[in-house]
Amino acid sequence: FFSVSSADLLSKWLGESEKLISSLFKVARIKAPSLIFMDEIDSVATKRGEGHEGGGERRVKTQLLSEIQGIKSGSKKPLLVLGATNRPWDIDAAMLSRFEKKVYVPLPDLSARVGIFKIHTAGINMALTEEDFIELGVRSEGYSGRDISNVCREVIMLPIRELDISGLLENSDQEIIVRDINLKDFTKTLKKVKPMTTSAALKRYEQWAKDFGEY
Repeated sequence: FFSVSSADLLSKWLGESEKLISSLFKVARIKAPSLIFMDEIDSVATKRGEGHEGGGERRVKTQLLSEIQGIKSGSKKPLLVLGATNRPWDIDAAMLSRFEKKVYVPLPDLSARVGIFKIHTAGINMALTEEDFIELGVRSEGYSGRDISNVCREVIMLPIRELDISGLLENSDQEIIVRDINLKDFTKTLKKVKPMTTSAALKRYEQWAKDFGEY
């Protein structure tokens, strides 16, 4: 399994990005069966002819197209390429055609939201019951996984911000006691951290899925 982002593949040095992409696919073929997961693929696969596109970007895109095109189907040791993006309409048409399946992943449902809250609070001292987690799932309707992650990160910091830092510095031998996180912390934070995905954006995603992909 190879997980990469645009930051891993793009280099300021001439020709280095193409070499990185070539090396990635070469190693993946050697290790096959394997999976290459490319996060934010739109960063290296924008539509050709865009005004801001330079020669370097075109060469990177051409290299990536060539590598994906070179994948042989039906091989006993298959290589699968999976790309993720939150801007599918910005991806070059030739690149889209290289991906046989375009799957729209909607916002998490209630069960998924509850699970995401649990993942991001695992190992944290909490005073939350299963019913509390379900309530959080209900209250976070419309939140993405990243939104929930941001909520949890903010909540985890609340008890720490309540500590008397100056007093602790004056008395380094003092025992530090951090209170448990509770439902009120999440309720307070959910009022501050709002979901980033608007209803207009959701409609655009759904329309794109109808035109080019599948649910």
